[in-house]
Amino acid sequence: MIYTAKIEQTFAYPNRMRYLAESDSFVEEEYKNLFYERQVHQPYGWLKESGTPPGRHLDVIVMADREYELGDEERVRIIGVFCRNDGDNKLVGVPENREIDDFSELTDAEKEDMRRLYPRERAGEGWFGRERAESIIKAFFEQEG
Repeated sequence: MIYTAKIEQTFAYPNRMRYLAESDSFVEEEYKNLFYERQVHQPYGWLKESGTPPGRHLDVIVMADREYELGDEERVRIIGVFCRNDGDNKLVGVPENREIDDFSELTDAEKEDMRRLYPRERAGEGWFGRERAESIIKAFFEQEG
């Protein structure tokens, strides 16, 4: 399935950006941007179909080579997920025209970026493929009803 990722964080910002829904804008926070700190250049955002921060929503890392601006939107196919014990899972998406279907098909460099982003995996945490990601998305939408 194809979703719309809205970009809320790019490598251009050393600090975290917070989305302001009422003005459809972003403000810089005092907290460090984990992607910037760990030299991971892929942008980060949320799936618009799942809600809007700070409310309930699904986070997504977009595996693309192009530069994005805050607020850009990209049609993505979900190929994987980093499952976290706190439930704040990070989906992994690729632009809809990219010809891969699963996290395992990412390049070695892209997988290394993701491992650098979350280098310590506690019990129950880790990187998983499309099937696990789809089950998380399904459960998220079932909780809404």
